[in-house]
Amino acid sequence: MNRQGKILTQFAFLVTVTCFMYPSLLFKSIWGSSSRWIDLKRNETLKLQLGSSPAPHLNLNCVEPSINDFPGDFMTQDQRLKHGGVVCHILLVIYLFVALAFVCDDYFIPSLKEITTKFQLTSDVGGTTLMAAGSSAPEFFTSFIGVFITESDLGLGAIVGSAVFNMLFVTAVCGLFAGCVLQLTPWPLVRDCVCYILGIIALVAVTYDQVIYWYEGALLVIMYFLYLVLMYFNSSLEGYLNRLKGAKEGDPDVVNNERSNNEKKPLLKSHYEDDEEKLNLLEEEVQIIDGCDNSPFSVPQGFVSRVLWILTLPISCLFYITIPNCCSNRWEKWYLISFFVSVVWIALLTYALVWMVLTIGFTIGIPDVIMGLTFLAAGNSTADGISSLIVARQGNGDMAVANAVRSNLFDILLCLGLPWLVKTTVVDFGGYIPVKSGSMIYSSLFLFGTVFVVIFLLMLNKWYLNKCTGILLLIVYLAFISVATLLDLNILGDFNLPPC
Repeated sequence: MNRQGKILTQFAFLVTVTCFMYPSLLFKSIWGSSSRWIDLKRNETLKLQLGSSPAPHLNLNCVEPSINDFPGDFMTQDQRLKHGGVVCHILLVIYLFVALAFVCDDYFIPSLKEITTKFQLTSDVGGTTLMAAGSSAPEFFTSFIGVFITESDLGLGAIVGSAVFNMLFVTAVCGLFAGCVLQLTPWPLVRDCVCYILGIIALVAVTYDQVIYWYEGALLVIMYFLYLVLMYFNSSLEGYLNRLKGAKEGDPDVVNNERSNNEKKPLLKSHYEDDEEKLNLLEEEVQIIDGCDNSPFSVPQGFVSRVLWILTLPISCLFYITIPNCCSNRWEKWYLISFFVSVVWIALLTYALVWMVLTIGFTIGIPDVIMGLTFLAAGNSTADGISSLIVARQGNGDMAVANAVRSNLFDILLCLGLPWLVKTTVVDFGGYIPVKSGSMIYSSLFLFGTVFVVIFLLMLNKWYLNKCTGILLLIVYLAFISVATLLDLNILGDFNLPPC
């Protein structure tokens, strides 16, 4: 296996252990006390309601499992739990994760690149909107499923978990597997983090009373468009700030710094001047993983590569037949068709993925919010992590870290705001969306901590991202999962209603 394959294998192993096995083991270790609390709470609620009303069909003060909003899986709970049926669901979830990565990397992102080129969008606006949409498409549809189908906090939990995953885990992976020490440019990172903090403040303010109204969803959407305006005037704003600091164009100190930076590798050009390069690098990523212009029937070299090729051949052939690949000259003008068909496939795969993940959670006994915070968040953001890792290995730490921050802004402001706005205006005008998890406000507040931890560690390390910083960020991510799980299971307080 080549070096690139080894790095991706190590990344997959780290994601599996940290984001899937660790939450499961943690939940299993505290399940005894949690299950006793759930039974006690359910019994108390039942006694109170039966004492106040003789109608036994009244809805108990509990949370219905979201699996009831999906079709059956042709298995009983006993077959899934005692006869190993849940293993089939786990394997299917892994396959769906891979399928989502295929669609996003091989078809959706290339179509977005073509749209950026054909419509002559600036690199700042194109990179901020279309590339963020490409990497956050699964989160977007997960949020829609949570609002319109399950009517639960699944989408909100997945978005918050994905934001923490991007900020901590993806940045940690870039530091661990970049192959070199990455030097970051303070200005673009601090600016994006300031916008991200404003987005977190809006999210906390909107969800504080656990009720979402139409104007609160509109607020998040408007804030995202204001961020696009900021990106449009980014170059002028950066030049103005440089003039305030006395760094005029042509200053010998600036010239010397640029010369030394170019000699250093990683690349230290202005982050948003490199957005077009990022589009090219992400296209190269597609070629590294699968070969954008190659037919899925071409057999790769190496035993492991051939095994993976055989396992993924059904989905790669299905996508190859149904989605025109605008990377090739033959289908280059079909980029809009490629875009819309990719969106349909992402929506279908996300629906199946959420269905299987909720089934696994229901079988094991893990609440939907925890599944969203951990499993769905990590799975939906894995492709985003691979994109940042490959960009980081090419020496551009600014792109790698900013990719995570941009995706978080898109997730919080648009992936949450737009479904909330549509539900409370088009579907149910004047209605509201309840936030059922009382601990979600604390999980949202943790987002503040992730920003300050990343900025503090990078400042302490003089804006260098290395393995030591990566290990510290990974530890903080594990701490977040632990605290979020304890909150959702009411170990640290009485925040959530018991499941029905």
